[in-house]
Amino acid sequence: MIKMDERLLEVNKNTEILSAYVAADSMEASLGKNQEKFRQLAKVIFDYNPEILLFTGSGASYCTLYTPFYYMRANSSMQVVHNYGPVIEFEKDQYLLDKLKERKVFAIIASYSGKTADTVSVSKFLGSFGTPRIALSKSADGPLAKTCEYVLDYGDKCLYTSAMANCLSLMAELLSLRGEAVAADRLRNALAEIPGKMRSVISKCEKIAMECLEKVKDEDFFYVVGDGALWALAYQLGYTNLTEYSRVHAACIRGCEWRHGALEILFRKPAMIHLIGNDATRDYSLATAAYCEKHGAKVVKFDVKDYFETLPELAPYALHIVTQLFFLYQSTERGINMDDYLQMHVTPYKPGETYF
Repeated sequence: MIKMDERLLEVNKNTEILSAYVAADSMEASLGKNQEKFRQLAKVIFDYNPEILLFTGSGASYCTLYTPFYYMRANSSMQVVHNYGPVIEFEKDQYLLDKLKERKVFAIIASYSGKTADTVSVSKFLGSFGTPRIALSKSADGPLAKTCEYVLDYGDKCLYTSAMANCLSLMAELLSLRGEAVAADRLRNALAEIPGKMRSVISKCEKIAMECLEKVKDEDFFYVVGDGALWALAYQLGYTNLTEYSRVHAACIRGCEWRHGALEILFRKPAMIHLIGNDATRDYSLATAAYCEKHGAKVVKFDVKDYFETLPELAPYALHIVTQLFFLYQSTERGINMDDYLQMHVTPYKPGETYF
């Protein structure tokens, strides 16, 4: 039985990163406040008529943008690109550069704080081509917003769920203007149901998260495996949750890639977290989890179908609460205050940076 400091648990429940208990209310409030803004910004994008809609950011905000990108890629004829800010700025994709020079790109740039150094940098880079930009951020006051022509501010600490919902709602309005009404209505209707569904599973998620932690509480290395609509959530859970807050080692890999070499370490009985969606990757993901468990891995599974049904593209919402509670309990069990950083926001990453 896991025992943890109840006082520290309450502290961690109220830390900036932990949104599991407020995500539903915050999402409803944010979407209600920004309805007119979604319509206005969608009209701006539509009138500009870009050949490419570019989604970019870093860390958890990069993950936030994956779901709108994924939905558009699957449901619209519009060309969409999703990449890290530094990759766009420094790797010099010639096709993208040509489209930037031709002023045929519109960018949505995400940063929760609005201060993320490499995200502000890529915004300035895109601005040098005259690329119109929307800053997706907590507030309209940060440095990122000041570099962009437009701002979509969601106004709360839910850097994943609220930010993602705001961007998805913007996409629904854009889809409507493009004449892709079926995809637009499908998305609007699904988003409207998400908050109620999230509230309905909180107690279940608390129980499951604790049971899963009991199974792997002594582990210091995790493979986090996800595919399809859940890939970015797997990335976020591994690299911007477990490593950042629980301070354990984590590596993220797509389930379809596990068989290509990684399975040779199963004899070491690694700890693994498998995220199972309800899209076309489901059968493959279940087979990968079963194989790993059969051959010695300590497997934790978070399956969308154990929580609530939603559009396959919105599967991250079904697993948001349980994955948040898992690293909440893990961090607390290890005696970590989740607002106390050792490096981030403490030590400059590069000389001269004022936010790191």
